[in-house]
Amino acid sequence: MSAEGTAEPDTKDVSAAAAPAGAQSATPFTLEDTRLQNPGHPELQIEDVRAGSHEGVDRVVVELSGTGTPNVLAGYTPDPSQQASGLPLVPAGNAYFELIIQGVPWSMGLSDADLAKADPTGVAAGGIQEIADGGIFEADAQYIVGLDAQRPYNLYLLENPTRVVVDFQR
Repeated sequence: MSAEGTAEPDTKDVSAAAAPAGAQSATPFTLEDTRLQNPGHPELQIEDVRAGSHEGVDRVVVELSGTGTPNVLAGYTPDPSQQASGLPLVPAGNAYFELIIQGVPWSMGLSDADLAKADPTGVAAGGIQEIADGGIFEADAQYIVGLDAQRPYNLYLLENPTRVVVDFQR
């Protein structure tokens, strides 16, 4: 997956309309890179990063506040690195899933408590071994999810509050 947002030839574009609020998307699980595109210019802040195990899936949720709907880029990467710097960003695990949430302008005015909400330290569940925080660069928040193995995933959005959700098949 390209951190710059350039779609690879095998990238699947999915509009947010394909993911009804409150329900999983009709989009099948995939191993291909995925992009959720939405109109407008969101101004969002990360409120929480969490993971859980549910029947048949391990789930990562990034909860957001603010206005608009994020664009999201996601996919597996063999060489996880921090956006912009290119420095290695390798969480525990045997497979690495990159999640880029666009529309998260970083503010120098955020308190330490607000910044801590975006920190995934200690977040793990089931096959989700660890989540590394790549920070925010040019309004793109980056996370690398370390998994026990590469597994098909389903990426979708939920509303009220806005959440980016990734379900990994078990």
